This record gives sequence, structure tokens and C-alpha cells, in this order.
Amino acid sequence: MSPRQPENDHVGAAPDAHLVGGVLPESRAAQTFLSRWVRRGLLAGFGVAFTVPYLSILNDVHVEGDEILPELPRRNVVFLANHQTYFMEALAFFDLVYVRYQFPLEDPILRFSAAEETMKKNLLTALMKLAGGVTFKRSFRDGGVDIRRGVDLDGVARVQEAISLGWLLHFPAGTTRKGAPLRAGVARLLHQTRAIAVPVRVDGFRRVLLHKQLPGKLFKSLSIKIHPKMDLDAFYSLPYSKAAGARVLEELEARIGDPSEV
Repeated sequence: MSPRQPENDHVGAAPDAHLVGGVLPESRAAQTFLSRWVRRGLLAGFGVAFTVPYLSILNDVHVEGDEILPELPRRNVVFLANHQTYFMEALAFFDLVYVRYQFPLEDPILRFSAAEETMKKNLLTALMKLAGGVTFKRSFRDGGVDIRRGVDLDGVARVQEAISLGWLLHFPAGTTRKGAPLRAGVARLLHQTRAIAVPVRVDGFRRVLLHKQLPGKLFKSLSIKIHPKMDLDAFYSLPYSKAAGARVLEELEARIGDPSEV
């Protein structure tokens, strides 16, 4: 299926802060060229060796609502998903966008957000970062321990840049712990980027884990439900307020939050 290129990207997409007179500096251009081909190789390798056989043959991933993907602009879109595993949701989304829909690898540039400490655990996490991980330091948790520290402004800038340059799969709860609340900073991030926000509910991904975050179980049913994009025009048109941000989080929670256990 060939995606349709929209006439205009969504307003609010920020220009590349590294551009000088519209041209990338030589060292930055070389780095971008190398990173692009490393990313292409990793995505092709993950697709051929893992995602296609594991998610399409050995397990069943049912996708609902994906018909909106070709209609979305290729920049300034954030998919807001609940979080069940470190990487399986991201791999499934890469498979959906680049394999099932056959979008070009740079149109859109799909990335996913991840805690900085998570991406330093082993070789696999390092490869996933090269494939599209956007890291930040969480202000409330580090290495499985609850903490309190200031907002990671550099990390926020990386997340904002990833949104402005393409599509970002972002996890508003910031943890794989079931029933965790959505973080208030997500509403502020939306207001700052004016991004198109698409809620995504995933289910069943925990069932494929053999041990902790290691996948391996077979013949499981998983699902991805892509909701219609959120109507945030009124939210974006006014100065940010905590009350308005809370209402956005309530709407998002209703779409992607874990069901209440009775």
C-alpha cells in the first residue's frame, strides 16, 4: 500500500535547529548520512530476522484504526500509547508503518521515546537506540527506583525535535508498570509542539515475554488499536493552564488507560 503525501505538514513543526543558512554543517551532514544508513540496516535486519516472522507468523497482531496512517502528515505527529514492554510495542509499530504499509524509511521518520537508563542496559538496547530510540532522564524514576529530580531539558528537546521531524511513539505513563498514571508533562509537551496527537491502546504484549523484558512466547494474540486523533485546537489556541492540561490527560486516559479492576 503506497501512502499519500499530504500537501502541507501540520503547523507548528519546528525547523531543524542545526541548519546553518538552510544547509547542514559538513560534520553534521556526515553524521546524519551515517546514522541514516545504520538505521536503515537495523530496521531491515529487525524486520527480516525478527518482526516479520515473530509478529506476523509466530504470533498474531490484530490492528484496528490503522486506516488513518496514510492521511497523517509526515511530521509533527505523536502517537501516545500505554506501555507494557520496553520494546515490543515499538517493534510492532515499526512493522506496521514500514512493512505492512511500506512507508519509506525517511517519510515519515518513526522514532520511539525511552528512558535513558533503559537504553544503556545491553547490546540490544544500544541497537534499538540506533534504530530510533529518543532518550530522556525521567524525573520520577531511575533504574527501578522512585526518585525526585528536575526535568531533563535536554531530553525534552530531543523528544520535541523527534516530533517536529517525523512521527514519535511516546509513552505518557513513563513506565511499564500496570495502572501507572499518565504524567502531567505530556499535556505540556503537546501544547509546546502543537503536535497531532493520536492515542494508541496496545494489549497482550506482556504475554509474549519469557523473562522480564525478553520476548519469546509463541502463538499469542496481541492488539493495537489506533484511535482517531485528539481534537486539541481549543487547547492549542489558548495559553497553557494546568486545568486545561488535566482535561487533556483525562481524555487520553479514557482511551489508553488500563481498565479499572472491580
